[in-house]
Amino acid sequence: MKRKEIEQLQAAGLISAEQAVAIAEHFHLNGGRRWNWLVLSMSTLAGGLILGGIIMLISANWESIPDVVKMAVAMALLLGFWVAWARTRETYPWISEGLGLVGGGMWLGCIALYGQIFQLQNPFAEGCALFFLGVCAIPFIVRQRLLVVVVAVTSAVLLGALLDNRESWLSLRPWMDNSTEMACWVLLCMVWWLLGEHWRTSAGACRSYAWIGMVAILHFLFIAQISLLYQAVSADENPVLPGLLLAVPLLLLWKPKGVDWPHWGLMMALLSLPYPIGLMLNGSAGGEFMGVLCGFAMGGGLMYLGHAAKRLSWLNYGSLMVFFAGIALISNVLESLTGSGLVLIIAGLLMLGLVWMLEKQRRALAKSIKENA
Repeated sequence: MKRKEIEQLQAAGLISAEQAVAIAEHFHLNGGRRWNWLVLSMSTLAGGLILGGIIMLISANWESIPDVVKMAVAMALLLGFWVAWARTRETYPWISEGLGLVGGGMWLGCIALYGQIFQLQNPFAEGCALFFLGVCAIPFIVRQRLLVVVVAVTSAVLLGALLDNRESWLSLRPWMDNSTEMACWVLLCMVWWLLGEHWRTSAGACRSYAWIGMVAILHFLFIAQISLLYQAVSADENPVLPGLLLAVPLLLLWKPKGVDWPHWGLMMALLSLPYPIGLMLNGSAGGEFMGVLCGFAMGGGLMYLGHAAKRLSWLNYGSLMVFFAGIALISNVLESLTGSGLVLIIAGLLMLGLVWMLEKQRRALAKSIKENA
């Protein structure tokens, strides 16, 4: 609920002034979002400065400090930041999030310190996995809008390290090729998008994390268009690949609230099929043209779902996919049919007309969604 809506309810006589104040307090609307983010940013910066100063002081006297003291100070700082987070959680929630972020940074510092003290030569992937395991559950238990970004970024870094590393026992390299690697990225994007969709309708602290789903689906669409429109991966004989492809529709069975099953079933098909279709079309006659047609169908389906489910974001994802398919039509299909520049010019003009028509329809649908919402 927004402050303006509360004021409208009060002006209409539906609630009293005291009730308006109580509602605003309940939804934390009295502080102002800009001021809250300013407090959050400044508290995070302050914590970072304190942490950086401590690191510099320790570095300046590194050789003269006993190892036991180093470990004790690191653990004390880690515990201290989280105790400070707990003490300020209720009274100063925005400051506490900054302290939580610095507490997560101290966990990374402790891992690096212990590795240096004991001369551990573990691969980067193992250290990254240890850090991820230490912080991944925190944003799901308590509200940590900054730390959830760290968890999301670390999950991507960890997956890249596991796919690239050949020395660690955690390495995924023995089971991976180009096709399976891309399928892993598809699954990671799908997991974060589904979390964002569920957080969007959540009544708890995770509601403010929902924006991360938009970032994830944009990455997914980029990967999907590489496979579908350009067939950049091939279906090698790898037993891991069928399991990864099957995991996508299985994940999508986790339907978020507020979407009915017919619409969600179409969404499952639209998001599950582009990657395997791209694999099947690779090397086939007319595969590029069929891939482009499937790209237009996927974009149109997403636009339809956006209108049917009253979700403007889904409609915009469909517009983006149609744009990707249009670029592929010009660069892949038409150029392969003829080298004439005249054909490309005509195709470009037709594409401009198509984009104009689609944008006009998109705006009409967006207006309809807002009026019916």
